Amino acid sequence: MALIVSEARKGKRIHLDRIPITLNECSPTPLNPEALTQQLNDLGLHCEETHGERLKKSIEDVISKIKLGELTTFGVYRDGGKLRTEQLPNEVVDNIFAKDALSMLIDKRFTKEANGSWEEGPTEQYTSKLLVVQERDNYRYLKENRPDFPYAEEPEKEIKKRMSTAEAIKEMFTEAATTCTAATVQGIDKTTLEATFSNALADVNESTIKEHYEITNNRVIMLVYDYDPQNHNCAGVGVVTCEWHLEIKDYKDKKKKAKTVLNISARSVLYEDTGALDVHYAMAIAREKGACCLVDRSIPLKSEVKVYDSLPPANVDTFVNSLPCKTDTEYAEVMVFYSSNLQEVGFIDNTLSEAEVTYSKSLTSGFMTQTTVGISAEINFEINAEVYKAGAKIGFNVSLTDQWSKSQTETISFRIPAGKKAFLYQVTILCARLRLNAKTGKYSYVEYGKFLTDAYKTSEKNIV
Repeated sequence: MALIVSEARKGKRIHLDRIPITLNECSPTPLNPEALTQQLNDLGLHCEETHGERLKKSIEDVISKIKLGELTTFGVYRDGGKLRTEQLPNEVVDNIFAKDALSMLIDKRFTKEANGSWEEGPTEQYTSKLLVVQERDNYRYLKENRPDFPYAEEPEKEIKKRMSTAEAIKEMFTEAATTCTAATVQGIDKTTLEATFSNALADVNESTIKEHYEITNNRVIMLVYDYDPQNHNCAGVGVVTCEWHLEIKDYKDKKKKAKTVLNISARSVLYEDTGALDVHYAMAIAREKGACCLVDRSIPLKSEVKVYDSLPPANVDTFVNSLPCKTDTEYAEVMVFYSSNLQEVGFIDNTLSEAEVTYSKSLTSGFMTQTTVGISAEINFEINAEVYKAGAKIGFNVSLTDQWSKSQTETISFRIPAGKKAFLYQVTILCARLRLNAKTGKYSYVEYGKFLTDAYKTSEKNIV
């Protein structure tokens, strides 16, 4: 299939305002014939194709078939896949929404496999954001919802051939490198390609292979365009992710050509303006509530929405900790909750009666705002918070699904015994719509209202 390029990426010229970035020079990881020989030997390949001049010639053949370009890398990573809770310390699972949880899980999920010509220092600016944006689910979400998402991709293709094992390995390198550089549009330089696939066969040993050889792997490559080390700026930053699955049938039968199946794909994003990167990063982590975007969502993790004591600042931290609403081409919005309270909705004084009384009342719950709050059907978040009244701490829980996009009315009934009185309260929370402008990257509050929950409390005395 042909390369797919988004409208946001087509015909783009490098932005006049260059991107500030500080990179340190480092020694790139070479595609070393000796190291590759060891990897091939570990796979049980000891023929003349796997060492010496023949192997060097194979490497040169692979590189010669690739259309090289100008993009270089500041780090090559491998995505270990979505993390499961049993892989994480208990304190991390218990505090999955902590501010530093995301960076910790990025370090745990992504392994650096090779160096390019450059690397980001300890105060990195873009690596974490690019790793989050390229994550498969986040990439798909942004591709479907953000017209300004500057992506290009080589859709998955399947290659079936009969060839020797050595030929199949060579074919894998060639196709992976070709697909990877094609997906960047501008192309990748030779140094980056060699670093990217320098250890693509590592961690696989012949002793672990049975009748068939089968491997699934990937590389996530940080991209920088036209870096100026004197002025610490560049013309663009991005990422390309290459994923492949190689299967060689009857692998250990070296006398015949084996049936080989290679499935491979690549996707990339290149930013000329990092304001757009900041917006896409914020949207990706907000829709999955921060660190959850890196965790297997088949595991029941509570996606909690924070309730602030007072209206918080309009910034990315508030955006990430609030309820995602449906977005359009210009804005991304969340609903911020703050200042929970109780409001009295009923009172029965049955102190002079000898009979039990049943009290019923129709009550409305939902958002009391001027515009409809659009909650995506895929969202299922919870509010766990507390109200402090008359020296008492009153906890409540609300499950937020798409049903809350519209207000609803239900009849509440409660019984008051003879000689008693009771107050009925509804938990309310002030709310405000926080908007992220996709063009400017600015945050602002655009609407204020109230959220009437479906949590109710009773009390013998008036506590409001």
